[in-house]
Amino acid sequence: MIILITLSILAMVIGIAVLVVIYYAVKTRHQGFKIFWRKLDYFSSIISIGENHITFRPSGRDICDGLLPNVGLTSRGGSLVVEGPMSIVNGNITRKIISRTGCLAKGTKVRTSLFVYEDNPKINLGLGYSDVSFESELGILTGWHIPVDSNAWIIGIHGHRSYRTESMRFVPTFHRIGLNVLLSDYRNDQNAPIDKGGYHMFGLTEWRDLESAVKFCHDNGAKKIFLMGHSMGGAIVIKYLLESATKSQIHGVILESPALNLNKIIDMKAEEIPLLPRGAGYPIKKLVSRMVNLRWEDLNYLSRSGELSTPILLIHSDADKTVPISLSDDLANSRPDIVTYLRLDKAQHGAAWNIHKETVECGIKAFLSEKI
Repeated sequence: MIILITLSILAMVIGIAVLVVIYYAVKTRHQGFKIFWRKLDYFSSIISIGENHITFRPSGRDICDGLLPNVGLTSRGGSLVVEGPMSIVNGNITRKIISRTGCLAKGTKVRTSLFVYEDNPKINLGLGYSDVSFESELGILTGWHIPVDSNAWIIGIHGHRSYRTESMRFVPTFHRIGLNVLLSDYRNDQNAPIDKGGYHMFGLTEWRDLESAVKFCHDNGAKKIFLMGHSMGGAIVIKYLLESATKSQIHGVILESPALNLNKIIDMKAEEIPLLPRGAGYPIKKLVSRMVNLRWEDLNYLSRSGELSTPILLIHSDADKTVPISLSDDLANSRPDIVTYLRLDKAQHGAAWNIHKETVECGIKAFLSEKI
């Protein structure tokens, strides 16, 4: 009888463990790889708005993001940029308005934007642009070309579940330096060809779309091409540099909080899960690899850092809770011959510019100007 009870308990424990592994594997696939587009929430409200200042009642993540030195506020009918000194009274935040577009009034629902600009280059920056398209491995991809009279180009590559506007806050710097800018899509973006069941593959497949974007720039007169990759976009850039026959056309890359080893990122997230048994990460990742059809070792781009030869400007903050700064530290330490490192503090993932605007823009200008 005791043996039967023991076996029953053991079977129950094993069954629970299997369910835990399946649950977290599905969750990891969903959060880490699956693409889904949902309606944006606007959960903060404008209390008052004048010519030069706005007062808004923040909610959710806007309570923190609304205090960033440089941030956007956007609604369904308009957007504005705020920066500089602020005041907080009874939970309401008052900020100085730098620019605005569209219609915003008392009572309008808004949300903060780390990207700051979320319309298009003409509306937000006053810069002319063209809608462009080019052929890729899976079909037609689209983008924006912001022109200058130059044969130097830079391509912005956005991150996971993001959009081409992620690079917009850097466009004025690129424009002043004299770079044509291409902000383009890649597979599994909205209105882009779908591949791999709608999964983002952190560079394993998307690098071919970047290769097509590079070809577009070359076909349109580019003699020098630069790349800027944000988060997963940084992984796409590195995979492209490791695999593409056209990598010699690239004269420098900028990586912002790059996802250089997804293994470490997933391991870090696993450690944050309360009560997850030690050692559960391995079967979870094993199951995810079967679901998504990938090999985890292929996502460790740091293991191939010795193959890189293109100059890199690396931007990362030690406060990043999404992509650990240790990944960028490893790249900088292993390749000091090609890496210029802006190691910053206090900025959350993707918000280095929002907190350290002058430092980041000066670093980018210094890095690019000597190579154009």
